[in-house]
Amino acid sequence: MRIPSLSQALAAILVAVLVSACGGSGSSAPPPAGGITVKAGDASATVTWTSTPGVKYWLFYAPSNTISSSDWINIPGSRAILDVTSPYVVSGLANGYTYSFTLNARNGDGPGGAGAPVVSIVPRPAGETWTAGANLGTNTVRSITYGTGADLVGYFLAVGDAGSTYRSTDALSWTAQPAAANVNLNAATYALGKFIAVGASGRITYGTDLSTWTTAVSNTNETLNAIASNGALAIAVGNNGTVRSSTDGVTWTAVAVPTSQHLNAIAYSGSGTWLAVGAGGTLLTSTTGTTWTAVASATTANLNAIAVQTLTTYTYVAAGDGGAVVRSTDNGATWTSQNSGTTSDLMAISPTTSQFLAIGSGGAVLTSADGTTWTARNSGTSAKLHAIINGFAKYVALGQGGTSIISQ
Repeated sequence: MRIPSLSQALAAILVAVLVSACGGSGSSAPPPAGGITVKAGDASATVTWTSTPGVKYWLFYAPSNTISSSDWINIPGSRAILDVTSPYVVSGLANGYTYSFTLNARNGDGPGGAGAPVVSIVPRPAGETWTAGANLGTNTVRSITYGTGADLVGYFLAVGDAGSTYRSTDALSWTAQPAAANVNLNAATYALGKFIAVGASGRITYGTDLSTWTTAVSNTNETLNAIASNGALAIAVGNNGTVRSSTDGVTWTAVAVPTSQHLNAIAYSGSGTWLAVGAGGTLLTSTTGTTWTAVASATTANLNAIAVQTLTTYTYVAAGDGGAVVRSTDNGATWTSQNSGTTSDLMAISPTTSQFLAIGSGGAVLTSADGTTWTARNSGTSAKLHAIINGFAKYVALGQGGTSIISQ
């Protein structure tokens, strides 16, 4: 458990003084009817309750099995947050440890009343339990991304077969949009101020409002399978060693790579490293996006996904057919094979600071804290899953026949 900083300790003392000083104009109020509900999240907790108009609420919590609104200051690591409103998200918690919460209430500046019944939770990353989400139609969905539309609203964009596109503001309910192409779209990203999608027959299409799309000239008929960006450069990869790069998402330039294998996925690391993976265990690295080097991947399986976890160091994981997983901790220079515990084809990986989450055929969902030890999760579907995204305290996975599953 982390030791509270000096500033945290001083803040706690200040709050304690404020608590003891209360008792001016106003009076105590009873805790909210029905108590509080606390939902564990990834290094966080969401506290909700039924508020009474005009009543002020203070939240108390501690990394322990108990907490009291009257003597919370005597519990190591305890905190008090003044004048909170429901729902309230507490962040910066440590996953795997028990935290206890209570809440009291007051009218005006009066003293706090009795605390609500204590609720204890253990923060953990999402990804353990899954529920079915809204179906996105009959087309297989192959990629999902998030960005800002022309109306300055944040949108999730999903793309798939027959050029199908769908948008959502919460990744829970979806609205079909005009097709972005007349071919299958395999990947999408938000980069360089626009949404960009790539797919069959060398198709690259871009737009800002998710309903009007413009086709870029890619100068290739090879299928493009994936796209990534570092904020200044976007790179798309595809079949037969095809690579295209762009600084604006509109004009694309051919990039030579030392392979003619199909390239299925690409990622960029904050360390300045690009990585692309593909058929037969192909694995390429680059520090510029224009000059690429082939490295041994420790597998001959087709690799379909690559992801980078950023914590105190960078951990790289690639995954593919038959449950193949390889891992690197030296910017992709050397790789070791890992036992994923599955024979399902793995199609996509989502990294967070807490874990990797991989999805694939037969509804496979796997989680790993470090890319070495993997745990299978029950996704509740047998559909092949192609796309995964995390954000806003949840995962959303999409795939075959418009399947959507959600973990919060």
